[in-house]
Amino acid sequence: MTTAEDERGLADQAAAQDLAVASILDEPVKRKLDLNIAITDTGPCKKHIAIEVPQVEVERQFEDTLKGLRKDAQVPGFRPGRAPRVLVQRRFRKEVAGQVKSNLLMACMEQLDEDYKLNPITQPNLDLDALEIPEHGPLKFEIDVEVQPDFDLPEYKGLSLKRPVKTISDRDIDTQLNTFMERYAQLIPKLEGGAELGDFITADVAFHKDGVALNTSKELQFRLQPELRFQDGKISAFDKCMVGAKPGDVRDTEAQVGSSSPDPALRGQNVQVTIHVHDLKRLRLPQLDEAFLDSIGFETVEELRGALGELLERRIKFQQRQALRRQLLDTMIQQVPFDLPNDLVARQERSTLRQQVEEMRNNGLSDSQIRAREAELRANAHEQTLRSLKEYFLLSKIATAEGIEIEQEDFDQEIETIAARTDESPRRIRARIEKDGLAEGLAQQILERKALDMILDSAKIEDVAMDEEHAVETVDESAVATPEAGDEASDSSAE
Repeated sequence: MTTAEDERGLADQAAAQDLAVASILDEPVKRKLDLNIAITDTGPCKKHIAIEVPQVEVERQFEDTLKGLRKDAQVPGFRPGRAPRVLVQRRFRKEVAGQVKSNLLMACMEQLDEDYKLNPITQPNLDLDALEIPEHGPLKFEIDVEVQPDFDLPEYKGLSLKRPVKTISDRDIDTQLNTFMERYAQLIPKLEGGAELGDFITADVAFHKDGVALNTSKELQFRLQPELRFQDGKISAFDKCMVGAKPGDVRDTEAQVGSSSPDPALRGQNVQVTIHVHDLKRLRLPQLDEAFLDSIGFETVEELRGALGELLERRIKFQQRQALRRQLLDTMIQQVPFDLPNDLVARQERSTLRQQVEEMRNNGLSDSQIRAREAELRANAHEQTLRSLKEYFLLSKIATAEGIEIEQEDFDQEIETIAARTDESPRRIRARIEKDGLAEGLAQQILERKALDMILDSAKIEDVAMDEEHAVETVDESAVATPEAGDEASDSSAE
């Protein structure tokens, strides 16, 4: 055989193998459609696609669909399967039009994905019912799709990072022990002196801007801490304003409104706050005796302090990882900036917040710490979600480039780790993840962590002292009333 003959023989053999495989799978070899496709960019990660299916392709699909129908078609004057093709086509064309349309659209989408590799984020917004196959001429339709951002891989190996470190002292454990004991404390009236850090204040809190009222919370109770966070902003140095306040006192300060405010004009702005104090209370801690220790499952104070020390170690590791993550992602985002559509970010805000809260819980943060950080996330929801999505696309692309994948054993191991941290059974953890729809978010966390681990293995890390965190109080109120709340207030005033 000559070389050309060898090549033809191999080609014929490959074709025969393809046909054999298709026969085994009971699927015909798919033929590519002769489509006319025009793609234009309409915004960040958005593409408008115009597709034209020539009439000959439409008729061929009708022919293929009617071919199977013809065997059992009931046409007056003819036995089943004996009616002429033209009569069957004329009689059943409308009945099979829906199936033809569905088959054509599916074939178009598959071919579009195969030929153009658009990597859509969401399903195309196409109204199948509104699409009609014309009697004559090509089938035309248009779709808008959101696609993954297109960017070059950043430099991600050998990065220089700083890791915050902290040695846990007896004083740190004393503070944590006091915080732990507060869970079992009694709230009692404070009859003497002014407000001190850690006291509870009941007050009317009014937010206003240049004399215009924004929102008022009556009889709001909060704990006096260095910072007060609410659902759309925060008051920094809150203790300096409120220490020493007594019932009947009025204190004025300023709050910074976050990006989640329902009023766009106020986002990032400072507004005035007036606090009218009504009442003071303080905590009375329980006695740290044998009876109390037995009630919480510990035999000695040393055993309790040891458990609290382990909890602090776990939190520090989480904070270290978060700090390293932010640094390396800051560096990469600066290298390859890209935009994302606002509606995508808005749709993702709720699930992003839920995933981050679950991650904090799984890493040992207390309820008060989670509430404080959750309030901060809510107040700046758009920026936080935008950042989270950019991190996801960056790490996903790196994971693809490095061949990093999620295996079932990764998922199982993650559940075992969470169960050990939270002292729950793996079965209960798995049930909660499935019930709350957190499986996809957990898989995303695993993929991101594996990519981060790979990047950190090559990083140059310098240890630096960890900054001390100040206590934060969080309330479920907002500085700016929502439109619904404002409408209700207007209605009640009118009445």
